[in-house]
Amino acid sequence: MDAAVEIKDQNNSKFGKPKQDGWVIGLISAGHFLSHFYYMALPPMFLFFKAEFNVSYVELGMAMTAYGFLGGFLQAPVGFLVDQLGPRKVLLAGFGLNVLAITLIGFVDVYWMLITFAVFAGLGNSVFHPADYAILSGRIDESRIGRAFSTHTFFGFLGTACAPPVMLALAAMFGWRPAFIIIGVVGVVVWSVMAVWGHALNSENAAPSTSSRETTEPKQTGFKLLFSPSVLLFLCFFIMYGVASGGLGAFTASALINLHGLSQDWANMALTGLLFGVAAGVFLAGFIVDRSERHGVLAACALVLSTLSAVLPGVFEMPGIAFVGVMACVGLGMGAVLPPRDLMIRAMTPPGETGKVFGFVFVGFSIGGAGSPLLFGWLLDNGEPSLIFTISSVALALGLASLLTAQRLARKL
Repeated sequence: MDAAVEIKDQNNSKFGKPKQDGWVIGLISAGHFLSHFYYMALPPMFLFFKAEFNVSYVELGMAMTAYGFLGGFLQAPVGFLVDQLGPRKVLLAGFGLNVLAITLIGFVDVYWMLITFAVFAGLGNSVFHPADYAILSGRIDESRIGRAFSTHTFFGFLGTACAPPVMLALAAMFGWRPAFIIIGVVGVVVWSVMAVWGHALNSENAAPSTSSRETTEPKQTGFKLLFSPSVLLFLCFFIMYGVASGGLGAFTASALINLHGLSQDWANMALTGLLFGVAAGVFLAGFIVDRSERHGVLAACALVLSTLSAVLPGVFEMPGIAFVGVMACVGLGMGAVLPPRDLMIRAMTPPGETGKVFGFVFVGFSIGGAGSPLLFGWLLDNGEPSLIFTISSVALALGLASLLTAQRLARKL
């Protein structure tokens, strides 16, 4: 009898936990997919907005600025709310606001209402990274945390990639207003599942193992932790990564056309190679990080690949297919660094501080990502397309130095 009970308990511990982990990862990834999808749902609709509201592209850009800047910079204070109130409550509130604002865009009839709802959408969007990482860190078994983080990141990139074709298809079939209403209804469904059946997201009931954490007894908390050298260096990494990511994402195609006379088709294929390379890197690294604790080594290898590959288009003439391959390597490294990065941050974060730390460092991505398109656009206007690849490579190298130094300092806490 006792043997049977023991076998049953072993089976439950072996198979029950993965099932619960899968449910948590699925809910969090679905929300993260929609958060990225919603942000990228606006640019494909700019031509419709321009005709409807008789506004300039600069004015339309203000909607994206309001959405992106607010969502990015509010992650830091939202992180404190996550740690204070619990991530599930904050996630549901922010996600609900995000869904509501996106849905209401389908009913706007004047430009200022579009800006208003973009502001509210950005406010709602600010909760995802602090709350998602806090939930995953608290609920997922240590043996699967790397795959959990990578799945979460992968679905975010997938949402970004899916938004333009889906929105254009919906607008062609039903019109741009119904398109926003339809994606809003999808968000309501996902939010409802989280609200009614998402009790597994209550991280306050979690008791995760801390065996893999590099910090044991937390010596710093709150603002003192955020302004510690290790966290500030992780912030620097996010800024540098944002510079490279934002610049290459916006101007890879234009730079290749101006620098090498590449056709528009090949240039866009090179950009596609970059984007798919990022997604592939995230996916592959998620399996590696759960099988090795040498996260710094994996991050270094990934960023060295990206750094060296990013230099090549600015220096060498190649066939179009070669540029596609090189940019895919850049993306592969930029994607592969993300799962070990997340685990390195988690390892140096004391329990109860996850929301604020992830919220704070992710602000750096918004800073770098917002500034680099302006700099790189100026370089293109002044006939220096090669510098786009050179500066991106330097930014990635500085990001690598920041990441490894942050990990080294964190181990000394």
